Amino acid sequence: MDGTLLDLLERKAAEYGDQALYSFLDRRLSVSQSLSYESLYLRSRRFAGVLQHEHCYGQPVLLYCPHGPGFLVAFFACVMAGAWPVPVTRQRVQSVASLSSLLQASGAATVVTSDSRRTHLPPSLLQTGLRVLSVDTPDEHGRAYQRPALAAEDTAFIQYTSGSTSSPKGVVISHGNVLHNARAIARAFSCRRDDIGVSWLPFHHDMGLIGHVIEPLYAGLHNYFLNPVDFVARPVRWLQAIAKVGGTLSGGPDFAFALVTQKTPDTQQRELSLDTWRLAYCGAEKIRPQTLSSFVDRFSPCGFRKSSVFPCYGLAEATLFVSGQHGVATHVPVEPGRAMPAVCLGRPAADTTVRIINPDTGCQVTEGGSGEVCISSPSVASGYYRNLVASNNVFGPLVEDRRHYCRTGDRGFLREQRLYLLGRFKNVIKRYGCSFHAEDLEATLKRGLGAQNISRCAAFTTGDPSADKLVVLLERDRDHRKVMIAADGHLIERAGALVSDEFGLVVDDVRIMPANSLPLTSSGKIRRDACPDLYQQQIIQETRIGNARQS
Repeated sequence: MDGTLLDLLERKAAEYGDQALYSFLDRRLSVSQSLSYESLYLRSRRFAGVLQHEHCYGQPVLLYCPHGPGFLVAFFACVMAGAWPVPVTRQRVQSVASLSSLLQASGAATVVTSDSRRTHLPPSLLQTGLRVLSVDTPDEHGRAYQRPALAAEDTAFIQYTSGSTSSPKGVVISHGNVLHNARAIARAFSCRRDDIGVSWLPFHHDMGLIGHVIEPLYAGLHNYFLNPVDFVARPVRWLQAIAKVGGTLSGGPDFAFALVTQKTPDTQQRELSLDTWRLAYCGAEKIRPQTLSSFVDRFSPCGFRKSSVFPCYGLAEATLFVSGQHGVATHVPVEPGRAMPAVCLGRPAADTTVRIINPDTGCQVTEGGSGEVCISSPSVASGYYRNLVASNNVFGPLVEDRRHYCRTGDRGFLREQRLYLLGRFKNVIKRYGCSFHAEDLEATLKRGLGAQNISRCAAFTTGDPSADKLVVLLERDRDHRKVMIAADGHLIERAGALVSDEFGLVVDDVRIMPANSLPLTSSGKIRRDACPDLYQQQIIQETRIGNARQS
């Protein structure tokens, strides 16, 4: 698609002027700060002059800003200066190892933050020698801004993946990628000028950045933001915000719908009015039919319509959106083992081709057969930043189709040209000649054991060639002692029985873990690649304690 993000920002600022574009809600759901189309452009332009003075053109710039207007100004200032914004999380910056890995991978020499964060920067960041700029500091020298000559194929920003199954990699997103995907979302969502977006999603997450920062600008609509911390602390705030501002477009991952269904008090549920919410997208992780049906059952008395549910599929390597459709339809794949029903994720967007291939041969499978999901689209990135090996493994032509594809690592199938997702290949547990997905085991355990007993769980194999164990880690909720129904011994026994009854599998070991002990990515997904090490560390620690007691 022709044009750039800079062209889009200039055009929308001229067209809509002082009309509200982004508004931020506080914990009481009152508007605390707002940016109009024009103010976003002017503030970004001023800071772009500073970035150009610091020679940031054509360079990655880390964005370490709070969830507020400052992040948006810093992001678009980078775009206007021809720099490449790289959103980073607090967790990644505060970890010495994670930050060192990011700096080595990105080669960034500059970090943009806020005045409030600048005075409390972690030592891990200060010791790197990075140039630190504050988006809040006024440019007293009035540094001149010069509009760069940008093209659709130029880099717009670098989106680092969350790394749930591997080390994070920087996806190079071009201006053409962004605008094509924004158009695809606008068509799929039937976006209108009178639509109102509501989001609690972090800006470093592709769903939050593309879906609720870029898309409102592209479609010319007004978006309200909640702080992600406020959502996690009290999930009902999300629905209360939609009800208060008359939100029409909002959504999130499967866990968000499950969380708000479980955590909303009956008294507050009865006060909600959700009849304006016409599109509730759900994506970013495997979608459970039970999650969506429970959500609909719980909130249909509040005016929420089942037809508003919009399961979708996307990933950072394709900018964001790939496919989606209204309604919840399921299909059980034809394959060995006890396969779980998969939710239909709709037909691919316009100009997007989805192929299902055998990951070993690279050849396309027959209709309805499962394999690796591969995507070709103008939204698909060119590759990973400064990572040629990973780029060659993921991006490029297929055996039977020489167009530019992304091999997603996701396992799925097509039925009547509609996409169904089964899980990640790296999360497949192979037993008795059959493939089982860790996500399916975990969903069964969480449903069977109850949210009052466990907050998270992880199922994985240890990978030991001599004795490959199937292990389940159950994480207690922080407040489990107040509401605990089941003792540890009963939970362990029950977990093994659930997996055996549902999947015919024998769990070799079940461990109860304290709250906040399972390793997570920046987007809240379980890092299963780190779970075997955590399990081994616990065994070693128990052995040491046992030896100490014996001596």
